Order: sequence, then structure tokens, then C-alpha cells
Amino acid sequence: MLVAVVALFVFALLASLLDYNLIGKISILLSFFIVTFGIYTSMDKVKTKITHWLAICFGVFLWSICDALMVLNQDVLLRAHSSYAYLDVFFMLPMISILAGVSIFLYSKFAASQEKLAIIMDSISVFFLIAMLIYGIFDEVDILSMINNRSNIVFLSIVAINFLILFITLSEIFTSSLLHIRISGFYLISASILFTMLNLFIFYSQISNVNFGHKIDFLYIVPFFFLMIGAFHLKAKNEYVTNTDKDISIGSKWLPIIIVLPLLLQEDLTSFSALISLFVLVVNAIVNYYVKSSIASRKILDYERNLHREMEKSMHERTNELMLANLRLQDMSEKDYLTDLGNRNFIVNELERMCKSISEDEEIAVYYINLSRFKSINTSYGHEIGDRILKLVAKRILEVCNRQEAIARISADEFIVLAKMEINSHTKRLNLGIALKDAIEKPIQIDRYHFGLKCIIGIDVATKNSTANPRNIIKNADMAMYYAKKNPALNPMVYSDKISNEMHLSSSIEIALKKANLQEDLHVYFQPIFDLKIEKMIYAEVFLYWKSEKFSLMEASKFMKEVNVNSDILNDICSLLVSKTIEYVDRWQKEKLLIPKISINVAQIQSKSEKFVSDFISSLRSHHINPELFEIEFGEEIWTNNSKTLDKIFSILKENNIDVCIDNFGSGYTSFIYIRKYGVKRIKIASEFVAQASNSKIDAQIVSAIIDLAKAMKIKVGAKGIEKEEDIRFLKELDCNEVQGLFLSRPMSAEEFEDLVRQDPQMIAKA
Repeated sequence: MLVAVVALFVFALLASLLDYNLIGKISILLSFFIVTFGIYTSMDKVKTKITHWLAICFGVFLWSICDALMVLNQDVLLRAHSSYAYLDVFFMLPMISILAGVSIFLYSKFAASQEKLAIIMDSISVFFLIAMLIYGIFDEVDILSMINNRSNIVFLSIVAINFLILFITLSEIFTSSLLHIRISGFYLISASILFTMLNLFIFYSQISNVNFGHKIDFLYIVPFFFLMIGAFHLKAKNEYVTNTDKDISIGSKWLPIIIVLPLLLQEDLTSFSALISLFVLVVNAIVNYYVKSSIASRKILDYERNLHREMEKSMHERTNELMLANLRLQDMSEKDYLTDLGNRNFIVNELERMCKSISEDEEIAVYYINLSRFKSINTSYGHEIGDRILKLVAKRILEVCNRQEAIARISADEFIVLAKMEINSHTKRLNLGIALKDAIEKPIQIDRYHFGLKCIIGIDVATKNSTANPRNIIKNADMAMYYAKKNPALNPMVYSDKISNEMHLSSSIEIALKKANLQEDLHVYFQPIFDLKIEKMIYAEVFLYWKSEKFSLMEASKFMKEVNVNSDILNDICSLLVSKTIEYVDRWQKEKLLIPKISINVAQIQSKSEKFVSDFISSLRSHHINPELFEIEFGEEIWTNNSKTLDKIFSILKENNIDVCIDNFGSGYTSFIYIRKYGVKRIKIASEFVAQASNSKIDAQIVSAIIDLAKAMKIKVGAKGIEKEEDIRFLKELDCNEVQGLFLSRPMSAEEFEDLVRQDPQMIAKA
């Protein structure tokens, strides 16, 4: 069919040159029908949805029918043009169909593209280009006078349709690197542009009173021929002709505008020359883009081929290296070079062997042992001392175990012991762990140095019915060890699903915090503290809540313990708490709002030096806030600092008249000597004692004793965690000064707290 169309094109060209108009027109008609048939048969063999090609095919078919009717009336029946003027309107139908085809094509590509905004921006540039073209053509044409004539309205409508087709196709061309156009699409766009430019050229000729007659009608075969070639590619290997190469994309976008600019600067440039220049520009852009795309595609293909060859070569070399390494590993001993114990490979293989050989009434206890602070000893005293300590530890483990246990050193400071015993031997299993711990922690003397090692032990159990593989069993024991490291009272620790869940939760929280936008996700809340006698608010304790999609609203005490105490994120969280609190107090102070004294908790990491209180005072001064409006709450861990640090911290607070409260009193390191020395104003009894006081005589006595001691030292004493009426009655009987808890008031957002004190300022005790 391609050959037939080419032959008919040549025949029509010769007929036009020799003025054989009827023969030329018949040749053109035949070529149109062949093209229509070729496009339709190509579509019929394609299974995918190609609505745009259906519209294009229908447009070519309608054009053929209209052209046939024109030939019939003009050359066969020899009728006057006025009797078949309606055909001018009919010629709009194939143009509308082609417009629909290119529009559907653009929409389908646009919908599938990830760069919609870039496509829209490029299309706007094309719009301005088309607008410039329209202005150049119709600058001297009186459009309003043309509208009064029906034939002129048809003419203008046809011109508008062609400009729409040109706008859409140019948008597709100049954004093709983003739309990923295939070969068939490229031919479709090229043909549509040629078809439109040919129409516009003929219309311009009519405006300019340049009559070519029907001598150039044969040129319509060219765009339709391109359409048929594009349709043939639908049933062939329809590859992409565009890629995302930035150089091609940028050149394609800005080339037409750069070339058009000089045209606008020439005053004597006629509209006809502008049309010709634009036609040349478009053809050049299409050809240039296609060439660049072909080159880039070939380069990418060559690059991928070279990359594939390099990968195959690298994989081959790597495979050979791995084979040699495996051969070397097979020759290596399963012994630890330093202690003569087994190594990791040995213990994994031994555990696998033991799991296969145990009976239904036996279990294997896996002890994962970690030596605390060994790395610092190794660094401080040298590897020779460290090696001697490891040998001694290995010897002590061997002395505790018998011949049935398998022992290995799996890393510098970690050991594993496998012990077979009767199933469900909970006591025996735990006793062996304690025996190992006690043996390892005995004092060590190396030459003139004395060491006191500590160890953490995690335990997991494998039975005949265990589904976990040896490595997972060891991993579980490691997880139990890590859990015991965070909870020393549980050392040694036996693995359970609870540990896995808590470790997973802890890890998830830490990861989520690192990804969180702390400024937006962390919120300051205030909980009132009441004087038990006058029943008025005397303090408001500041709490920090984290609002996340995964964990909802979480109070700081529940997530801060999951964050590494040495991590920067914890400092950021604590600093954010202070800065947000100061911002609220600053605003309330400027609004003359009556508020109670604000109590801020200081995290353990920030109580290790005087930097926090210094920065806090500086921030207050920068906001011109009276420091006496605040109280600082320290946990009992504050007393673990050296005297020099404590002196600096409390000296700064005293100079600025900031009161100090000791939080969770009685739950940790309690020292009345420090409380008296540093002038602590009040203490808060740990909520654990208060919650159990009504049910536990011992806890009630502890609470009573703390209150009596505080009164003897003339220190205010508060109780937290008040959850029921009985707690209030109990504390009143003991003459407790202050109370707080959910029973009295929940922590509330800054906005809620502000509304509360605005509505009822009388509830705040006067200073």
C-alpha cells in the first residue's frame, strides 16, 4: 500500500504540472481511500485501546468523502460553486475528527505523565507561539467585517480548528520528552502538523488573493501518507522515540521561541514570511528533535549494553572471588583464635545439630553474654590487658559449665553458651544464668590493675517443636540481653514475645521521632497543681505531647525513654519544650493574663551540666520575662552529679529567684542532705506510692513518712497521680500541701489552659 500511495502521489504531481486536473484529483482520491484502508486494517490488528487512531482514521475517511463530492460537483457535473457551497461546511467534519484524535492522544499521554505541571507550562509557551502566528496572519484583516458573511464564518471556524490542531500537536512535540511518544505517535503528530500547515497556507493564500487553484491538492497525500506509516507501526515494534534526556528536553522547549524572537524584531517582515518562517521552524524542530532522540536513544542503548557486559564481567569475577573465599572458609577452624573457644560459625552449627538431636522432653537454653564496659577497658589499658581479661572470662565460663555445654566467643566482648536440660526447667535455666553472671563479675586482677566487670545475659529456649532457626534463636537471646541492659533489675532475662514487641515499638518510636517535624508535631500541655487547703491553682506543670499519625497523641515520658539519651534529638525535644513554653508565657504576660507559676521538668540529660539553666535564663531575659514566674523540676538523678556541677546549677537558679522542686521523690536516689544544702522549696511524692496508698499499708506509711519529713524540714510537699476521691481524703488527713492528677484536671493544651484562666481568674491563688 505504501508503494501504491507513493505512485499515486507522483502521478498526481505530474497531472498537476500538466494541468490534467481530473486525473490528478482521481489519483488523490484513490490515495486517500488507500490510506484510510491502511489505517483501519492496521488498527484492526491491534488489541490495545487506540481511540485517537480511530478518530484520525474517521477524519481521513470523511476528508476522502468530502473531496470525492467536491470532484463530483466540480469536475463531473460541472456545477457552479454556489450550488455545492455546503461542502465547505462539511470539510470542517474531518478537521474536527482529526482535532479529536490529537486531543485524545495528548490527554492520554498527559494523564499518564508524572510531569503534568511541566507539560502545562510548555503548552502555555506553545500557546503564545500560536498567538503570535495568528496575530501575524490576521494583523491587517478586519475580523468583525468578515463575521457578517456566512461563508466567512465557516472560513474563520476552519482556521480556528486548524490553529487548535496546531497548538495541540506543537504541545505534544515540545513536551515529547515528558509524554514518552512512540514511533506511531510521532508520525501522527508530524502528519497533523503538516496537514494543518497546508490548510493554513491555502487559507492565507485566499486572504492574500493568491490563487493556486487545485495545483497543490496533491500535497495532502503527504500528511495522510505519514498517518498510514504511523498506523503500520502500531502492529510492528512500536518503540519510544523520546527519552528524559534533559538536553533534548530543554532544546526542544526553547528552540522555537529563540528563533521566533528575531522575527518579531524585524519591522519590514510580512505576515506571509512569518508563516513560511514558522513552517520551516516547525519542520526543523521536528527533524532536529527526531535526530537528537535517535542519537540519545542509541547512546543509551550502547551504554546499557556496555553496562550489562561490565556487570556480567563483575559478577563473574565476584563469583570466582566468592568461590575462592568459600574454599578458604572451609579450611578455617571453627575455633576462636584467642580463647580456644568456638567461634560464631561453630556455635550456629552446634545449635543446629543440637536442635535436630534433642528429644521431646529436652530443651536447649541459649545464653547470650555481653561484657559491659569492656571496650573502654580495652581502649584505656591496651589490647594486651584486654586479651588477658577475655581469656580469664572464658576460663570462668568453662568452670561454671560442664562438658555438655557448648561455648563460643562470637565478638570482642560477647559469648554464647548452649546448655541442654530437661524441658521447662525454669529454675535450673535461671540458676545457670545467675551462676555465669556471678562468676564473670568476680573481681579481676591483671598485674597491678584491678577490674570489676559487669555482664548482661539474655536467654532464649529451643525445643523439639521450635520453628525458629538457630540464627533466630541466637537473635532472640541477643534481644533479651539488650532488654536486660535497659532494665538491669531483670538481668538475666529470658526472651518472650513481649520483649520483641517492646523492642519493635521502641525502634519504631525512635525512627518516627527522627523523621518527625518536631516544631509542628510537638505540643505543650499544662496541668494545674492545686493547694489542698484553699483549693486553688498555685502551679501549672508543663508537659510535652507528640502528635503523630502512627502513635496518635503520646506524652513525652512515654516516648523519651525510647530515645537514645546521647542523641541530639533528645536535646532538640527538651529545648523545644522550653522555647514553646516561654513563647506562651511571653504572650500571656503581654496580654496581662493572670497565670500561676509555671513548673518545667528538666530531662536527665540536661541536668548533667549548668548549660540548660544558663540557656533558660538567657531565653527568659531575651523575652523580658520575670524568672520568678517559673519553677524548675529535677528528677532525683540530679544528685548523681558531682558537687561542682550541682553548685553551679543551684547557684544560677538562686541568683534568679527560681524555685526548685524534686519530682518523683522516693523512687530513686533520695538525699535530704542535698535538699537542705541547696534550698529545695518543695518535693513531689512519686505517683506509684500515692496510687497504692489506699490499698497498701506500706505505701501509705511511706507517703506519711515523706510528708512528715518534709514538714520537719519546712519544705512544701505535693502528691501527683491523684485518680480518685479516696486519695484526696487520705492526703488531707496527712496535711499534704499540694495535689495534681487526672481526678482534679487532665493536662490541657495551651489554648484550653488559656481559656480556663481567662474564664475563671479567681481559681488562681495569689502569690
